[in-house]
Amino acid sequence: MFLCGAYRFSGDIGTGLLEALPQVLTLQAAVGDPLRDVIALLSHELANPEPGQATVLDRLLDVLLVLAIRSDFRRSPNAPRWYRASADPRLSAALQAMHEDAGHPWSVPELAAISGLSRAAFARTFHEALGQTPMHYLTDWRMALARDHLRTGELGMASIARSVGYSSPYAFAAAFRRHHGEPPGAWRQRESTRDKEVLPSGPHIH
Repeated sequence: MFLCGAYRFSGDIGTGLLEALPQVLTLQAAVGDPLRDVIALLSHELANPEPGQATVLDRLLDVLLVLAIRSDFRRSPNAPRWYRASADPRLSAALQAMHEDAGHPWSVPELAAISGLSRAAFARTFHEALGQTPMHYLTDWRMALARDHLRTGELGMASIARSVGYSSPYAFAAAFRRHHGEPPGAWRQRESTRDKEVLPSGPHIH
């Protein structure tokens, strides 16, 4: 059985992940590899349609995509720094906290406490692994989330500001201008003329 699927990526976060992957992923699933199990489940589901099949296939394809990306990043010398850092037990909890709750007013001491390190040791370890300070990384992450919100147009400025950790639209606008050289409203208006979704030509999973 030949399985074929496609994903649409939109926004800076999805596009950034896509750009970190090679054009073609060739994966070999050994016995016991979860990839092999997911592919077997996909094949079985396609060959034996039952009610709820579309939901099951959607979830299995999501799992397959994540496992394929993990497999590539594990063996690639060019895997993104954030992926390698996420596997570091000294940094993984802090990175997960920032990624999952960008609206929280994180500080270096709080992130260091989550990691079980002193402030100095955490800051040093973080910079060595990711090439930037924790607060710079957090700002970059918040701005990526903000750009995605601005691009979709589903949230107002106040809601976007709160979701990415700023106390007011004015504080958010000032931070956005420092980061991008223009206010968020102007950025959103300019981006609204572009396609909101990108259908990638790759990578392809074989």
